[in-house]
Amino acid sequence: MKKVKDLFIDKVIKQKRIWIPLVIVLSLGLFFFFRSNNNAKNTVTDFAKYTDLKQTILATGQVVSSTDLNLSFNTNGVVKSIKVKVGDKVKEGQVLATLDQASVLATLTSARGALAAANARYKRTLEGATNEEITLSQLALSNAKRDLENTKTQQDTLVKNAYSNLLNSSPEAIPENGTSDYVAPIISGTYNLGVEGAIKLKFYYSNSGTSYSVTGLAQGSGSSNSIIAQPIGDSGLYLRFPSSNISVTDWKIEIPNKKASNYLTNYNAYQSALKTQASALSSSQSLIDQRGAELALKQANARASDIDLAKADIISAEGQVQQATAKYNDTVIVAPLGGTITSIDIKQGELASALKQVIVLQDVSNIYIEANINEANIAGVNIGMPIDISYDAFGSDKIFKGSITKIDPSSTLVSGVVNYKITASVEQASDLRPGMTANMTIKLKEKDHVLTIPSRAIISDNTGNKIVRVVDNTRTKSFKEVPVTTGLEGDGSTIEVISGLKENDEFVVLIKTK
Repeated sequence: MKKVKDLFIDKVIKQKRIWIPLVIVLSLGLFFFFRSNNNAKNTVTDFAKYTDLKQTILATGQVVSSTDLNLSFNTNGVVKSIKVKVGDKVKEGQVLATLDQASVLATLTSARGALAAANARYKRTLEGATNEEITLSQLALSNAKRDLENTKTQQDTLVKNAYSNLLNSSPEAIPENGTSDYVAPIISGTYNLGVEGAIKLKFYYSNSGTSYSVTGLAQGSGSSNSIIAQPIGDSGLYLRFPSSNISVTDWKIEIPNKKASNYLTNYNAYQSALKTQASALSSSQSLIDQRGAELALKQANARASDIDLAKADIISAEGQVQQATAKYNDTVIVAPLGGTITSIDIKQGELASALKQVIVLQDVSNIYIEANINEANIAGVNIGMPIDISYDAFGSDKIFKGSITKIDPSSTLVSGVVNYKITASVEQASDLRPGMTANMTIKLKEKDHVLTIPSRAIISDNTGNKIVRVVDNTRTKSFKEVPVTTGLEGDGSTIEVISGLKENDEFVVLIKTK
């Protein structure tokens, strides 16, 4: 019995030696089978295919008219007439609107009268003057000379007073050693020496107390007094110390005091007085010259110089007519160019303000597009590049053609980002209007029928070379790494493959992580 039992146990052990390897192999097979299926589920693949590849830049621009003028009156006034309406086509020089012109017309008429008078005087110069006219001219010359003397006396007094005020710009004494810790003497009086420079004071102790000496612009000496102001030489100024305790011995009074609060005011007043003096004397002298020329003209025959003077009067009168005409023209808006009236922001009888836009004139038949391109993209943009354009007003399904005609060399900041303005020509559309939004697709590069894959399918190996993981088992999605050469990178993160792949090769785009 025991022998039978031992034989059974031995048989079972031998069978286990066979089963155990079989179980291990079967388990490993199932493991790799399910693992492979799991990897295949987590692997995203695609196939290399031939497509047309484009590299573009998207930009949003605005339709602009080659003639885009905001017209306004050059003066204030009440609108008298509006001679056009929105949509009217106008020609260059056409009157569009006017203001009330009663006052400017009167001025223009007066100027034209003065011109007629100048022409009459010219004619009379050629004919000669009467004795009575010569006497009147002599009297006018004498009066002009007397006026010049009066003007000179008056202006000299005004300039002298202004200069005296400048020299007396709040004079103050400051220590010569530059110390900032001091009690300054109080300066009063009116400086009367009439010259610029410095007055120097030196304080010292004597038998009679504190004394001082004056040098510089003024000369003199005296005893310091904290109650009664003492004269500073012959300058017209006086000084008084708030106390008998004098910590600084050497002082300086700058004439004028350029640090005084009223110095700049006095300086400007003095400069103004000088200019007024020069202008007044020049005007008076000009009047004398004119009166003298008039007298000489009347006393002499019609010489060439007399005729020239009469002609000068005509030129001056013509200038007055031109000035009055300019003021008249300020009350009129005239079309500087031909175009279409697209906006009128004024009504008849309304008060118009100078230089405020009231009429917009545009040439809707000659338009183009302006857009800003980010500095990251501008390097690839060149003049002549074709563009596709859609307009918000027409919908995205209508595409128009155009091309880039200009790239500004200078940059423009838009919301803190550097941009460059480009200009593009555009196909004319019947309903296209300035100000419309244009959506531009700029075609940088394009290739037809090239082998392409998604850009993200390309990775780099340890040496930095570009590779693609090409699938070698469609069921398990196992792959091998294949080096590739790439070309144009187009829109939609798609890139051209020049070598390394062929059409319909399956490759790994992405392996999902668990």
